[in-house]
Amino acid sequence: MYNIIMPMSSNFLKFIQIMAFYIFISYALFPALGYYMFGKTLQSAGTGFVVGSVISVFLWYVYGRKLINNSS
Repeated sequence: MYNIIMPMSSNFLKFIQIMAFYIFISYALFPALGYYMFGKTLQSAGTGFVVGSVISVFLWYVYGRKLINNSS
C-alpha cells in the first residue's frame, strides 16, 4: 500500500499550531468571555467574537509571522 500522507515540514506544523491557537481565541475563548461577562446574550457573544478576531489578527502580525521561517 502506498503512503499517500506526505510528511509535514516543521514550519507547516508550527503554522498549524499557531492557527489552532488563534481559532481557539476567536471562536471559543472570547465569545465565551463576552457571553458570560457582558449580559449572557448572543449579541455579547458576537462582540466577543469580533474582539477575539481582531486580537488574533494583531497577534499574527506582531508575533505569529516571526515564528514561521521563510525557508521550507
